[in-house]
Amino acid sequence: MMKCINYYNYIFVVLFLGFCVSCVKNKPKTLYEPDRGPFSQIVQSGQSLSQIIIPAKPTYLEEFAATELQKYIEKISDASIPIIKEDETREYPFSIVLGATKKSDEVEIQPNEAGMGRDGFEIKSLKDDLIIRGRNDLGTLFGVYELLERYFEVRWFMPGEEYYPRSNNLELGQINLIYKPSFTFRWVGRGEWPLHQRMNCFINAEGMDVGVNWKWHFHTFRRLMPPELYYEEHPEYFAMVNGERTITDSRSSGNQLCTSNPDVIREVAKNLIDTLNVEPDIEIITLAPNDGRGFCECEECSSLDEPGRDWHAGYSNRLAIFNREVSAIVKEKYPYVLIKVGAYAMYARPPLSEDYKPEDNQIIQLCHLYFCHTHPLGSNMCKEGETYESSPEYQPNQEFEKILDQWLDLSPHLFVYEYYSIDGMGRANLPWPMVHNMRSDIPYYRDKGVEGFYTQQSDNLFYRLGLNYYIAAKLCWNADLNVDALINDYFEKFYGKAAEPMKEFYMSMEESMLEWNKCSSYGLQGVTPIGIDLFTPELIEKMEQSLITAESLSVDDEIIVRRVAMARRVYNETIESLTELGYL
Repeated sequence: MMKCINYYNYIFVVLFLGFCVSCVKNKPKTLYEPDRGPFSQIVQSGQSLSQIIIPAKPTYLEEFAATELQKYIEKISDASIPIIKEDETREYPFSIVLGATKKSDEVEIQPNEAGMGRDGFEIKSLKDDLIIRGRNDLGTLFGVYELLERYFEVRWFMPGEEYYPRSNNLELGQINLIYKPSFTFRWVGRGEWPLHQRMNCFINAEGMDVGVNWKWHFHTFRRLMPPELYYEEHPEYFAMVNGERTITDSRSSGNQLCTSNPDVIREVAKNLIDTLNVEPDIEIITLAPNDGRGFCECEECSSLDEPGRDWHAGYSNRLAIFNREVSAIVKEKYPYVLIKVGAYAMYARPPLSEDYKPEDNQIIQLCHLYFCHTHPLGSNMCKEGETYESSPEYQPNQEFEKILDQWLDLSPHLFVYEYYSIDGMGRANLPWPMVHNMRSDIPYYRDKGVEGFYTQQSDNLFYRLGLNYYIAAKLCWNADLNVDALINDYFEKFYGKAAEPMKEFYMSMEESMLEWNKCSSYGLQGVTPIGIDLFTPELIEKMEQSLITAESLSVDDEIIVRRVAMARRVYNETIESLTELGYL
């Protein structure tokens, strides 16, 4: 049933992009339902009629949440709402009460995992108060950001580019919202921009790291066993390749370990434990091979590989055994720390053994790479001989779905690693239209029971891929958002009077990607066929005309001029790249 639903959703996307690319005026329903009366005035004629109340002994994030609410209300209305502690005298009849206050206890706001997940919240209207309390203090901050976004129209589109309306009069109606995020672990970007999007991995508030305490990203063999420290005395710890155990100067690829060596297993486990001894608050720590190839070819390692398996399972069994043995040792000392291991490329598939099961302190991070990046999951749109030709390193999305289900059957802790800024197009300085995928894929992951979501993202590519990052973050937080409304909201608020042509500029690329209808993947299609077939002369002409119109409409607004200029840069780089590659 899910595949059928996703298929029709995909067809709807095609129709939407084909016939409503520039229909900003013909909106779907609004992104968020408005609050309802009776209303309480919190600002009138630019003057405060309310206060923000925090606990008598607030945490850092409870205080930060209060200052963020105060800051954005002042940006909108010029009114500075005072922040007081709950044991201080109120100056105004209405209060916005934040965090673990006595008031929230009195009205029986009880944070619980079933209703709020790790860091959800409740927003509850009373006669003279609005209560915001999170499952934890980060959840309280997220409740403030949700309030600002849903009811005050604040948006954080990209680092340094935000939106808020202007009004000297502000009011709040009746709100009764208990919110649980769509994924327990959410990672799209680093720093303060993803904090505003309610991500909870690798985020910070005014420079202070907050959220999930996660140590290291993905490839960690070199970090856990640095060759410069170990190789001279223990060359047997490192992979045998072409009959020799050698190391390279690479800081990322190569230098794999001899994972069948019991001393390697013990030493890697020891180094993980030593790291946790120094930083005992770590919640997730990563254990994964270095990137690339160079895996050990010794007799002991090779004997662990399952014969007859395809490229995506070449090293699955040996690494599953290694990961399980290391995780079991670490669990003896740190039973509640989760060890994140990879299911990636040549070890994407689970082992075949019926006895295999990951340790319960493992998180499996399955990478959606070497699978299709053109067609949405669940759509059955990848067709051998039509949209792709068979290749050892490529599998259609239907096969990825099976692998996803297999890992979900084996472990309750499954993360997905996505590629919404895929390197092939990025290296060629080309845009990568992915919204038609993520609008379907991210809810698909949520509905399947995936616990965590991550996508590759780079701050210096926001000018080119900002729409991808924004949509991914919004759906990672709330996979039930109306994506058509989200897209319209983005263009209307980010581009103002230039919304219609700018929407056409970006959505025409999405439309061209759908019309091309070929599978794309690291192992199947590089930049060449995509560049030729995606950026047709008709598309390039449409993009140019859209920019000219947008530039003429935004000439009297320096903010919109700056934002349209980013799209002009995207267009110019696209033309330059296509010319250098010999397409134009």
